[in-house]
Amino acid sequence: DYALSLRFDKRDLERLYDENADRLLTSRIASSWTRQSRTGTQPTVAVFPMRNETTEHIDRSLDTLLSKIETDLVNGVDVAVISHETQPDLIAEVKRQQSDAYDPVRLAQYGRQLGAQYFVTGKVYDVSEYQGDERRVQYFMFLQVLNVATGQIEFQSESNITKAFMR
Repeated sequence: DYALSLRFDKRDLERLYDENADRLLTSRIASSWTRQSRTGTQPTVAVFPMRNETTEHIDRSLDTLLSKIETDLVNGVDVAVISHETQPDLIAEVKRQQSDAYDPVRLAQYGRQLGAQYFVTGKVYDVSEYQGDERRVQYFMFLQVLNVATGQIEFQSESNITKAFMR
C-alpha cells in the first residue's frame, strides 16, 4: 500500500531510517568505534538535525528521529553520545565563554566546542515526475557520519521509496 498515496508519512520515514540505521550500526566506522573503545578511548558522537529538503511537512518527524538515532547509538555501538537536547545549552555556554572567537557556521568548531569527534546527521529529499495522468514521487534519505576534525564523510548511506498516484 506504499504506492496508493503520494504523502510521505511516519511509516515511510521510519522505513527509510531503519534501512540507513542498520547500515550504520554494521558499518566500518561503527566497528572502528568499538575497537577504539576497547583501547580505553571511547569516541564521542553528537547527533545533529536532519535537513528536510522535501515539500512535505515532516520536520517534527525528523526531530523525533534524533532520539531514535541517539538510542541506536547508545545501545548498538560503544560510543559516548552527546544529548541533542543539551546541545543548545552547551553551545550557549561556549558562546558566553568565547564571545568573538565563536563562529556558529563552522561544523568542525561546533564539534570541538561540544567535545564531539563525530557528527551523525542526515537529509531527506524528494523528486517529482509527471507523465500523463500519473504522478510519481521519490523520497531519498541520506544518513552521514562526519569527522569533526577533518570534515570528511566517514559513512554515508542512502535509502529511497517511490510513491505513485493515478488521477
